[in-house]
Amino acid sequence: MCGIVGIIRFDGRAVPATEIDPMRDSVRHRGPDDRGTFTEAGVGLAMRRLSIVDLSDSGHQPLFNEDGSVVVVFNGEIYNHRDLRSRLLVAGHVPRGTSDTEILVHGYEEFGALELASRLSGMFAFAILDRRRRRLFLARDGFGIKPLYLRRTTGQLSFASEVRALALDGAGPLSVAPEFTRTFLRIGYVPSPNTAFRGVLKMEPGTLQEIDIDTGEVRVQRFYRLAPAVLDDVRPETLLEQLRELLNASVRRHLMADVPTGLFLSGGLDSSALTIFANQHVAPPKTFSIGFSSSDRGDETHYAALVAARAGNENVRIDLGPANLSDLDSIVGALEEPLADSAVLPLWYLCKGTSQHVKVALSGEGGDEILGGYSRYFWGPLVDDLRPFLLRSAGTVLGITDHLPSRSLGLFNIARRAAKAAASAELDLPSRYLAWFDIFTSEERSALVGEGPDTAELRYRTLFDEAARLDLDPVQQLQYVDCQTMLLDNLLMKADKLSMGHSLEVRVPFLTPPLVEFGLGLPARQKIGSVFDKRLMRRLLRPRLGTMLANRPKRGFEIPVDRWFREEATKGLLAGLTIGPLVNELGFSRAAIQSVVDRHLAGEDIGRKLFALTVLETWARRYV
Repeated sequence: MCGIVGIIRFDGRAVPATEIDPMRDSVRHRGPDDRGTFTEAGVGLAMRRLSIVDLSDSGHQPLFNEDGSVVVVFNGEIYNHRDLRSRLLVAGHVPRGTSDTEILVHGYEEFGALELASRLSGMFAFAILDRRRRRLFLARDGFGIKPLYLRRTTGQLSFASEVRALALDGAGPLSVAPEFTRTFLRIGYVPSPNTAFRGVLKMEPGTLQEIDIDTGEVRVQRFYRLAPAVLDDVRPETLLEQLRELLNASVRRHLMADVPTGLFLSGGLDSSALTIFANQHVAPPKTFSIGFSSSDRGDETHYAALVAARAGNENVRIDLGPANLSDLDSIVGALEEPLADSAVLPLWYLCKGTSQHVKVALSGEGGDEILGGYSRYFWGPLVDDLRPFLLRSAGTVLGITDHLPSRSLGLFNIARRAAKAAASAELDLPSRYLAWFDIFTSEERSALVGEGPDTAELRYRTLFDEAARLDLDPVQQLQYVDCQTMLLDNLLMKADKLSMGHSLEVRVPFLTPPLVEFGLGLPARQKIGSVFDKRLMRRLLRPRLGTMLANRPKRGFEIPVDRWFREEATKGLLAGLTIGPLVNELGFSRAAIQSVVDRHLAGEDIGRKLFALTVLETWARRYV
């Protein structure tokens, strides 16, 4: 795991160490163990290394082939590097050590950049420089687990693992793209390929860019496309065994490390499965869980302790209290872009506590998307089937559920979800899907920032069109879109940034192509039902966890923001919303912000909206 940066100048101007080294060291937290720089005419490459595999000097980057004509800087892990190494040794290549990075330079020589990228199993973002051909190749893994940001200015292309490095590329300071705010108020993040900064883009997952260093011409090729596997045998017992084999193989590969490794454990299905399968390959690793001393809402440490005890793992509990909201500035600084997800708080402290024990942690991101862990996978297709009835009855259902508690479980929660589905019945599929994520209503967004473009609408419609062309069923369509939106730009982004902020490598075993494609290809009845989500996964885990733990309802990884924003510790945060850059720089309506605050303090539970505004205000103080 590393942080990588680079500058390409198409007129051949030098990239001095005084420019590339500050870029490199701005991401020191991503790699405190080593550093390296390479420059020649028009090119500068640099990296910071977090040593995980092959701790010797042979893993130092930038890394060269035998004659020095190919250079690589690399962020991530290649889990099949031993298999590829065997193939390359037979072909006559001579690696200096056992680092997975060496596979990239020799693999490029043997296969070429596109075939190399397609053969890799792992999480990665890398740059390969072919000095003879004067070509630079950039690649990002197929699910976007590892980030890569690009900035193109006159006569120059720069890239980096984090946005902060691009501000030091010699092309002038970064500026904010204020048009992102309306989209942010809707879905709580900035959808790819855009960022909150003008002229900075996220590289698309599963793509390879070939850049002519002398002309600046860029050729983009795709080496991975998300698609479901075709499952010839869909008998339940066959599918159960396939899931067992695929998950076991992925966990085994993700345990590859020459440093201590642990697991995040919430007590939910995904993290529990990783713990059980990890124990089959190594001595039971330490597990790490987050708890809330001030509230039991979202606190799953009791269940995590039960799973750890049953599996035979030590469990370390890390506590989060309301005073930790004062550290929101550090969290937003690590994220670099605003993210209206209260899970950033517990995840930040979970990563911090975990990093004091291990250098690598396995986490369950992706399990919900590929195995059917979201209620919208049930309600979404049901709305299509019942649309005529819902259009006639939406008002009645909404009238009943308006009297239910806004935070409710069990039958009340089902009724509230039914009301949400009924209210969205008149919308087409992309708009209905977006409505599930709306933080602020359309009217609230207009009151806060006025009318303006909504890039979320275009992004989601494009993905739903792609899903339709692939002839996916209704559940598969939602999974397809989730994997390339919420998973990519929220869950994976925050997992990478918040873990690397503490020099901790987080690995996600659910996100390997065979397992993802299997999950998408599963019949809908094996993923979601009226009572249970993740039906096949629950069946897999019942013999190991017991019925109580395996059947437990899903709970989100969130903090009790409704109550927290009524406590004394948050009064200063709320007061600052109407007098800071949110109003003065980004043009928000002071009256509309105050209305949101007043509604919450009067008893309406809209802490999620306040958290979104607080994050955006905190971000704006740093960057606007």
